[in-house]
Amino acid sequence: MAELPEPVSHTVAAIHAAYEAKADRFERGYLGMSTMGDECDRALWYSFRWASAPEQFDGRKLRLFETGHREEARMLDDLRAAGVQVEETDPSTGKQWSLEALDGHFRGHLDGLGTGLPEAPKAEHVLEFKTHSEKSFKDLQKKGVKDAKPGHYAQMQLYMHFSGVGRAFYLAHNKNTDDLHGERIAYDPVYSMALVARAERIIQSPRPLPKAHDDPTSKAAFACGWCRHKPACHEGHFARATCRSCLHATPAAEGKWHCARWDKLLSQKDQAAGCPAHRFIPDLVPGTQEDVIGDDIVVYRLAGGSEFRDGEGR
Repeated sequence: MAELPEPVSHTVAAIHAAYEAKADRFERGYLGMSTMGDECDRALWYSFRWASAPEQFDGRKLRLFETGHREEARMLDDLRAAGVQVEETDPSTGKQWSLEALDGHFRGHLDGLGTGLPEAPKAEHVLEFKTHSEKSFKDLQKKGVKDAKPGHYAQMQLYMHFSGVGRAFYLAHNKNTDDLHGERIAYDPVYSMALVARAERIIQSPRPLPKAHDDPTSKAAFACGWCRHKPACHEGHFARATCRSCLHATPAAEGKWHCARWDKLLSQKDQAAGCPAHRFIPDLVPGTQEDVIGDDIVVYRLAGGSEFRDGEGR
C-alpha cells in the first residue's frame, strides 16, 4: 500500500503566500555597513554591482524576519522599563537613525541610541539588537560578540565611527528560552578605519576584488555554499546584466550612478533595466576577450569553446 502524503495545511500556505505578496522587492542600492562582517571582498563587490539576482525569500523566512523586527521593539521597551533613555528615531527626521558615507554609497541604520545604562549611567550608547538560536546564543555568552559574531561587532564599530558615539550596547535575545545577553562594546578607531578603507576599495573598484576562496568545496569555504554569487564566482555563469555590471557605469556623488555612454545620471529603475548599449565588465564574462569589432562589439571565447559577442543582438 502506498504511503499517504504528508498533510498540508492550506491555511498555513495562505499565510505564507500573504507574506510573499506584501514583501518589499526593492533592491538595496548601497553597500550596507551591516554586511562588512562578510569575509569575502568579491561577494560584497558583486552585491554592490548587482551581479546576481536579488535573493527571493519564501513566506516562512519572511515571517521569521518580521519576528526579529517585532522583538527589536520589545527590547526597546525592555530598556525603557529598566530606566534607560532611548531614542529610536532621529528627531530631525522622525525616522530611523541613518548614517551614510563615501558619497552616499555606504550606509547603515541604527536600532537606536540609549543613555542611562546601569553599567554606565552617563555614557551614550549605540543600541544594537539581535535574535539568536539556542546554539548561537550559548556561543555568544561563552565568547562575547567580537569573537562569536564578528559581523555584528564590525557593524557596531562602523555605527560608532560615523555617529561619533564612543560606546555600543549589544542586546541579544535567545529565541528558544527568551533569555537576554547584554554586552558593552568600546569604539576601536583603528579597526573602524580599516573597515572604511575596505568599503572604499569595494565601492571604487571597477572590477571584481579577489575572492576569499578559490576552491568552494574546501572546508574553509563553507560560506561559499550558500552565497548567492556562487554561480558567477565559481561556476562559470554570466553576471546579471544591469547598469552596475556595465563598463559604462560608475558610482557618482550623493549615492548616484553615472553612465559615460549616455553622459547621464541613472535612477535605480534605470540601473535595474539596463539598456541596449550594455557592455559587461570583462571579468563578469566567463571567458577570454579575443577581439573588439568597431566601437560596439566585444568578442569573447567562452570556457566551453563557443564565441560570445557582447553587444550583438541585445
